[in-house]
Amino acid sequence: MSGNRRVGIRVRRAVLLVAMLAVRELAASDPGTALEAAALAKGSLPGLIRAGQGVVEVPRQVGQCLRLPLGVVELLFSPLPGVTVSEGLKDTGKGVVAPFKLVIAVLEMPFEVLGGLGDAATGLVE
Repeated sequence: MSGNRRVGIRVRRAVLLVAMLAVRELAASDPGTALEAAALAKGSLPGLIRAGQGVVEVPRQVGQCLRLPLGVVELLFSPLPGVTVSEGLKDTGKGVVAPFKLVIAVLEMPFEVLGGLGDAATGLVE
């Protein structure tokens, strides 16, 4: 499973949990009210997913920073069987770029969270 897909699944699970707690707190006795609340929650889902992805991107990039030392170790041990130079170079390259992506993710996170929550709020209004 790719990393982006894994992040998307985790974000969807978190949003689903929040939506379930919100619907549970409504305690609607009228089925029409429950359907209306579900429709409102469905409209705000893309905004909540955007906010969640903004938050999840920072730890993901922190993990990518660990590829630099991994790549260096793979390059050092490349004469051993099972470790190739190409894998070491690939991990070293991704590890060199990762701190810059981390800075970008940290700077974009407040915008993504506030924008996502704003989209969720406008999804509730529409």
